[in-house]
Formats: sequence, structure tokens, C-alpha cells
Amino acid sequence: MCTVIVGFDPGADTPLVIAAVRDEMRDRPWDGPGRHWPDHPDAVGGRDRSAGGTWLAVDTARARTAALLNGWPWDGRMPWEGTYPASRGDLPLRALAQHGRDALAEVDAGRYAPFHLLDADAHRAVLHSWDGRRLDTRPLSAGVSVIVNTGLDPAAPRVVRHRPEFARTRPDPAGLAAAPDTGEIWGDWVDLLAAAARDTPRSAGTGGAGDPSGLIAHAELGDGKVWATGSVTLVAADAGTVRHAFTTDPADSRSWRVVDV
Repeated sequence: MCTVIVGFDPGADTPLVIAAVRDEMRDRPWDGPGRHWPDHPDAVGGRDRSAGGTWLAVDTARARTAALLNGWPWDGRMPWEGTYPASRGDLPLRALAQHGRDALAEVDAGRYAPFHLLDADAHRAVLHSWDGRRLDTRPLSAGVSVIVNTGLDPAAPRVVRHRPEFARTRPDPAGLAAAPDTGEIWGDWVDLLAAAARDTPRSAGTGGAGDPSGLIAHAELGDGKVWATGSVTLVAADAGTVRHAFTTDPADSRSWRVVDV
């Protein structure tokens, strides 16, 4: 996942709203959101078939969300270089299994390639960032934050372009549990994602006509390999309820599926 937009305000009717954009190689197999992990019966999320983990999961019992992005190493190597004994995809599940405040209390970060891990509910939103040398843990302030592969980077083109509009239209539905559909819950964010999907995509620094500020990615890497946005997830949570929607076609506002949680 390469972009996570977080609207956090503990004083709001719906304190937490998230739009999470997952960018991945098209030929990497995955399953849509579900209860895929018997050892984590309250976790609902998409499953990466290659390693068995997830890029985002919600804890239905505690209205909590954990989302993962690949990080950027301190020494500038590409994030996927090197070998590591553990898959980053198990981090959201491990975080949700911690019922206390410290999502990484029992995690040896050195076993993982660099990452950013968001752990959030109606009361707090915390970002854990590991660059291969140092683990930085910081709370997100109230408002709308945009997390990219370089973390909370205000100069990143995606952040400069998209954060103001997502902040201006931040949804705050009252009566979250009874809201019937994505439009009632996430409001203008659905339309912003649709507009982004119809715009010039980001091309991952591979050259060509890609727009570095594009929220949705697409890059032809040769030999039939394609790196692109494969799905987008929406989450909303108050103290007792979490709602979850998912699409593989964000350009079509009618394609969203509300996930049974």
C-alpha cells in the first residue's frame, strides 16, 4: 500500500476515517477482505497469498484499524532489496492482537524490511516507522494526515496536492452504525478517489508521462510486468462501530462493496 489518508479527530461524531490506496505488482496474488486468519478471528482484511499477511485489517471487536506501507531505508536502498526473516504483512495482525497501547510491544523490528504501520481507533492514531536502523513512534495530530512511503512527509507531491482537498471534505457521519452506504459514510472522499483514478497516474519513478502527485499508480515495467493500484479501502470508526468498504475500480463510484464486519 502506498498512500493512506487519515482523518482523525477524537471529538468528531466519527473520530476516524481512512482512505487506503494499495499499489502492488499486478501478478502478486491476493484475496479480498474477509476473515482469513483463524488465529485472529476478529480481524477482517485483504490477504496477500504470497506471504499470508495483509496490508490493512480492522478489528471488528474493538473498532480498531492497522494499515501497512513499505518504508524507505535510512541508507537509500530500494525498499524491496535485501532479505528479511519476517514478512511485513504480519505486522497489522500482530498490532491488532495487542490489546494494550503499544502495537509493537512484542515485535523485533529488525526482522522486517522498512515499514510504516498505522494503528488507529476512535481515541488515538499512532504511526510506527522503521527505517532499518531506528523505530520512530509518533501520534497523529487531529486533522487529516497523508502517509506515503517516506512517512509523514509534507513535501511529498501527493501530500501537497491531495491533503488540502481531503481535509476540506473530511466526512463526519453521525449514526455510523446505521449509515446505509458509502456515500452516506465517506461522502466526497468517494468522488475524490474517482477523480484521482481518472487522472494521470503516478509511475513510480520509472519515467514516461507519469504524474508524481498522482494518487493512483500505474507503471509498465516491461516483460509484461505491471505495477499499479490494485485496490482502495475505506474505513470509518467511532468508539463502538467500524465500517469498511472496498473496491478494485475506484474510478467507478458505484463499484464500492461494503464489507460485512
